[in-house]
Amino acid sequence: MDEISQLNQIIEQQNLEIETLKNELNSNAKVVKKQQRIQRMGERKQNELLLEIKNSKKQIQEIHEHVRDSIEYASLIQNALISGHDIMKPYFKDHFVTWSPKDTVGGDIWLFNELRHEDECLLFVIDCTGHGVPGAFVTMIIKAIEREIITDLKKHPEFDISPAIIMSNFNKIMKKLLRQEHCNNSLHVGFDGGIIYYNKQTQIVKFAGANTPLFIKRADKELEIIKGNRYSVGYQSCDTDYNYQESTIEVEDGMKFYCTTDGYIDQNGGEKDLPFGKKRFINIIDKHHHKPMKEFQKILNDEMSEYENMIENNIRNDDMTIIGFEIGQS
Repeated sequence: MDEISQLNQIIEQQNLEIETLKNELNSNAKVVKKQQRIQRMGERKQNELLLEIKNSKKQIQEIHEHVRDSIEYASLIQNALISGHDIMKPYFKDHFVTWSPKDTVGGDIWLFNELRHEDECLLFVIDCTGHGVPGAFVTMIIKAIEREIITDLKKHPEFDISPAIIMSNFNKIMKKLLRQEHCNNSLHVGFDGGIIYYNKQTQIVKFAGANTPLFIKRADKELEIIKGNRYSVGYQSCDTDYNYQESTIEVEDGMKFYCTTDGYIDQNGGEKDLPFGKKRFINIIDKHHHKPMKEFQKILNDEMSEYENMIENNIRNDDMTIIGFEIGQS
């Protein structure tokens, strides 16, 4: 009997251990099921998050494409506003135009107009506030004002064309149009630039500049620089009644004129990441002025490209516009 009793105790002990193991297994199974449920929930959340990211990325791409298409179309409009190069041919022996926006659209604009007869013309080289889309908006305003001024000049053949007066009119109209006549306006919009009048009959060039010089090269003579006024146009801080200076130059065949916005001169580069500078620009004129304008233009572009690329991953600072022309029959 003792042996049977001992055997029963062993069996009971084993049953207890089996029951304990069974409970532990059940408990572990519950934990595993819970972990699996959590994992499935995590995977579902992860899939939802991935789908949300994918949809957001698609929306951003669509917005980007829409904005890009709009800006590219705006570029077509801006290019249509700018004068074609061929319009200058009847007036000059040779010429070139570099118009290079920093972005797809820009805040620089150049405009050329034949006035009351085929012997007189007017050239505008304008650097508006900002670049990119904001700058491009300002160029539209410049074009509208320019159209108004040119239309008025053509109606009055008795008027003596004055770039300085035209600059003053721009100043007044811009300040009024953009409500910048008083200091309580948050806008700060205007431009720097040069206005050049040329009359083939009288062989006269007139120039007015707002923070924009005119470079003149006569044969076998030192480069002449007409600085213009150190005063901008149209800004809130500009005096509505400010009088811009005007220079009159008697011209002769072979004389060459150059006008540039500050984008070229102020572009950073070189070994020390400094602005290109007016001195380098003048040296290029002194060294290469005798060459045809298209060749001279290429030299300007090559010099700038080399200077910019001395800095790795260099970024263009601003829009660039440079115009050169030579007096004489084409």
